[in-house]
Amino acid sequence: MVLSWIKLGWAIVGLLALWGLVACSEEERELRFHPPAYQKIDTEALEEIFEARSGVQLTVAQVPVGMSGLEALVADKADLALIENSAPFTPGIRAVLPVYQSVLHLLVHQEFQPQSPKQPLKGASIYVADNSGAGRRVIDVVAKRQGLERDDYQFVSTSQGEPVDFILYFGPIDPDQPKWYVPGYELVSLGKRLNPQRESDPSGVGYIIPKMYAVTIPALTYDIPGNEEPIITVAADTLLAAQRDLSAQLVYELTKTLIEQKPRFLAVAPHLFSGITESFDPLELSFPLHDGARRYLHRDEPGVLERYAESINLLVYIIFLLLSAVVAFVRWRNHRKKDRIDTFYVRALGIREQAGGDNHEQLLAQLGELEQEAFQSLIGEKLAANESFRIFTDLLSRIRVELSQH
Repeated sequence: MVLSWIKLGWAIVGLLALWGLVACSEEERELRFHPPAYQKIDTEALEEIFEARSGVQLTVAQVPVGMSGLEALVADKADLALIENSAPFTPGIRAVLPVYQSVLHLLVHQEFQPQSPKQPLKGASIYVADNSGAGRRVIDVVAKRQGLERDDYQFVSTSQGEPVDFILYFGPIDPDQPKWYVPGYELVSLGKRLNPQRESDPSGVGYIIPKMYAVTIPALTYDIPGNEEPIITVAADTLLAAQRDLSAQLVYELTKTLIEQKPRFLAVAPHLFSGITESFDPLELSFPLHDGARRYLHRDEPGVLERYAESINLLVYIIFLLLSAVVAFVRWRNHRKKDRIDTFYVRALGIREQAGGDNHEQLLAQLGELEQEAFQSLIGEKLAANESFRIFTDLLSRIRVELSQH
């Protein structure tokens, strides 16, 4: 009866533990994703792909208007977000995969007239779409080159209402009715209106802002004023980033789904997932690679046993040789002890052969000396306390009895 109650108790504990694991698993599988505001993304289609192919439930993160992806991750408002690779390292943030190339699109109001030709940013109002950190850094670098202080120009939170002088958008090239474009603005090269003293040569930007490089938007890519000619600008790779504490198994499945189901994602948003690849150098990322992504990318690499198979074989061979040497030494030592006990047998039998006269007292004394020598050898480990030694002591006892009868 008691045993039955114990079994029932363990069964209940097991069911509770299983329920807890299932509940935790379901809770952990819901990820809050912070999508870029100016991208045409069918979030429902993305959610369906993730849930069908990996069981991951992707939901849109609820964040304040204007909050960047990096800010959302740091504030724990999102589990996943898109961040330019040029962003400075931030503790607690990990990279998952590069997803696309973000290109700087610079729009200038067609009626903009700078206060100073050499300092076009002085007194200017600037709107940076999605509050992009990369866009702000470009403006700060250009302003510094113009000798301006931070108070000499103004970042605004929206492009609606009063027209602003500059609009900066960092994102993939997508000529299909861009949401970031506002009528009345012209798309220009980086040096043409923003930094006329360094006309159209942003190739050195990578030395100033790490991970950023010069690119050209071909002419007529956009049906926007100014793109009748090539637009020289800068770009940075955009990463899918996650919080460091996000489950490694969950990120593994997320990475697996993104890479293996890339054609499905391209059908939903080709401009947003075109850069997904597993052939990239993690050392070129501004953020450490998440453990879950690393496990997937290294999935085909040989394991520890495979990598060190030859060394392990050599070690096993050496151990086998050492064990063989030990066994051989033990056998040699035991055989040597056996040879020693044999000499005691011979001496005892020699004393026995001398019996028959009046010398039995002398023979008993010799027998006692022999016994004492044998025990001293046993204590000194020159003899083994085994069956051979027991036979020797029995032989001594029989010889004593025989000598006592004479």
